[in-house]
Amino acid sequence: MLNLKKSFQHIALVAFSSSLLIGCGGESSSNNTTQLSPEEDNCFWVGPYSKDNPATNFAYPDNGARYWHAGYDIPAGATLKLNGQFPYARYMGLNSYYGGDKSAINYAAPVHSIADAAMQPNTGSINPFIDGASRNSEFRDYQVTLAAGNTPENVPANTLYGNAQGDDNTVILYRVYVPDAGKDIQGGVLLPKPELTLENGEVLTGTAACDALKVDTDILETPFIPDATYNFLRSTGNPAQNNLNEDGKTVRWKAAYNSTYANQCSFLNQCESNPVRLVNWYANEDNQYLSAFIDREIKPVVVIRGKIPNVPTTLNGEATFDNTQSQLRYWSICQNEYFSQKVTECLYDEQVHIQPDGKFLIVTSLLEDKPSNATSECGNGFIEWSKDGDGFAIREGMENNSGDGLLVVRNMLPSAGFNQAVQNTATPGDEASIMGEFLPTAEYFTKAEFEALGCDAYNSL
Repeated sequence: MLNLKKSFQHIALVAFSSSLLIGCGGESSSNNTTQLSPEEDNCFWVGPYSKDNPATNFAYPDNGARYWHAGYDIPAGATLKLNGQFPYARYMGLNSYYGGDKSAINYAAPVHSIADAAMQPNTGSINPFIDGASRNSEFRDYQVTLAAGNTPENVPANTLYGNAQGDDNTVILYRVYVPDAGKDIQGGVLLPKPELTLENGEVLTGTAACDALKVDTDILETPFIPDATYNFLRSTGNPAQNNLNEDGKTVRWKAAYNSTYANQCSFLNQCESNPVRLVNWYANEDNQYLSAFIDREIKPVVVIRGKIPNVPTTLNGEATFDNTQSQLRYWSICQNEYFSQKVTECLYDEQVHIQPDGKFLIVTSLLEDKPSNATSECGNGFIEWSKDGDGFAIREGMENNSGDGLLVVRNMLPSAGFNQAVQNTATPGDEASIMGEFLPTAEYFTKAEFEALGCDAYNSL
């Protein structure tokens, strides 16, 4: 039985190595459709990836963000640049990803990135993500070089290396988080546009550039765990039961390391190891993640409490970017379907009611199980739990594990000196000692038990 278990485990880990995209993704090729931006002349980007786009609600997109991907092959001797404007938003960034062998531990992990504050603006423009900068200036142009080849030790300014392997296309993702109120999902600016200079000096833009680059037109394809493998993993035990603390009512949060370790620990309860942190799910290199499996069959309501690190406020179009007192650039919590990779709902930092002591209370349940006091009027946040559980029924002939849920917390760009971010965890099990009050607690309740706490449930607890 041990050898059989290891055999199934190996299949699961290899298959799973590219099955999750925290932040963006695709589904099986039979369901691929092209989803381009509203711009008629955009031929470079595929997207947006988001909950709002049913064709791209998989791989755990965050409601506070939108994502676009580009896949391309730079002709020999050519130079590729992106011309864009900094969005009116909390954050924007570009990541490139490892490709090659899909069974490799680094497949689909971010290999190089450049975030907003690291970009130099064009002459005459400003970077609105620099402390003290005017966030609403109309002069916000930048240019980034998309270089072929592997990332060198010394990276030139405003340069992203593609790191494509073999005959693979380069794959990059462009992200915009928390557009200002009143702005569109792109943060009130156009998507960056390619400018390709061929070896002979000819400059191509628009469709001509896209044709020469052989750009992707389909959504990123990411395989799901094979049905038989997932059934086997589920037969080894309920991951939410494995995720309970000794008190039997609170949930254990785990920092993300890599897909191999995630499977071993979550399903097979093999958590004693020294995993490498290589979040290979087309993750954002500027984020790190906590996750927790939960199950309504234990109790139908989960109450999350904790403290959100300080973040810069931007949602209401603040005139000046002020990151001086911030501990993170961005924080969010999302409820997801594990197998289908769909997101049900999220709350990000500026959407969360903060109590006088600086902490929050968020409830997650089905809508029909929602406690009457899980309302903003009572100072409590609410995230809907998917009635489809893990979403396994998206596969023909399979049934949902309908009680399942998966909570994911994001920490983005911790400030220097803030040592309690997920990024500072280093060994499985050290989350509490490193994060302290910034590690949430999650506890099971019945609807009646939570309603009995009244409108002041936070202080009652």
